[in-house]
Amino acid sequence: MIRRDVTPPPAWILISQIEHAQLAARLAEHWGAGEFAPLWPRRELLWAIEHHDDGWRQWDLAPGVDPANGRPRSFTEMQPEDSAAIWSTSIETARTAGPLEAYVVAGHFCVLARRVSGWLSAEIRRDVVEPFLARFDKLMADSLSAWQALDPARNTRDTAELALAQLQFFDALSLWFCCSAASEADVVQAPAGPTLTLTPQGPERVGLAPWPLLVPRLEVAVEGRLVAAQSYGSGEELAAGSTQPARLRWQLHPGPAES
Repeated sequence: MIRRDVTPPPAWILISQIEHAQLAARLAEHWGAGEFAPLWPRRELLWAIEHHDDGWRQWDLAPGVDPANGRPRSFTEMQPEDSAAIWSTSIETARTAGPLEAYVVAGHFCVLARRVSGWLSAEIRRDVVEPFLARFDKLMADSLSAWQALDPARNTRDTAELALAQLQFFDALSLWFCCSAASEADVVQAPAGPTLTLTPQGPERVGLAPWPLLVPRLEVAVEGRLVAAQSYGSGEELAAGSTQPARLRWQLHPGPAES
């Protein structure tokens, strides 16, 4: 779950990981103009981008609360064992879709597991991170072999690694929109393409340069729920509290900020 600050009044918009992944897929669906490489293999990669966070579905329906501060836990504040269980469910779901889908979704979460392991205790690394990596590093190797066997000439390791990089890119691009309201331009490096500049032009308008999409304009949105920014005693108290639907939308246009 993503917890986005809203002021005034002090409140949070809670955005599910499923919504965030659907936004990532919406951006990926129209990607590939100019020097930006289109997705390939398109069908498998679009599925992986849209469904890579499916393991979050149950958590997002009833998110937990950090007992230290009473805030709903955002995806960056999870207990390691909870994250590992959620990531595992996402990967197992991807296995049912196909070997490349399994490879890129498992690769995405193995990267995250390695990234966070540096600031975890030795006990958690031993009990949670290392078994997770051992299990899914093997699944990645098996999935890659199975995918390459389908078409050895086209299904190369380099292609699979680019597909993984594309999933990670669209995941990060969607988070740029979802996590907070950007006020300054940001530059990101696209896989197999130039750097992309995102320039906020107002609360619902963002300029992209160079233009990476196959359509002249694009409107995207995510649905969330607005809750009071207060200390909650439990997930049950959060669920019982006052809430209302919230919709965030953005109009994407070519070009830098307007003068």
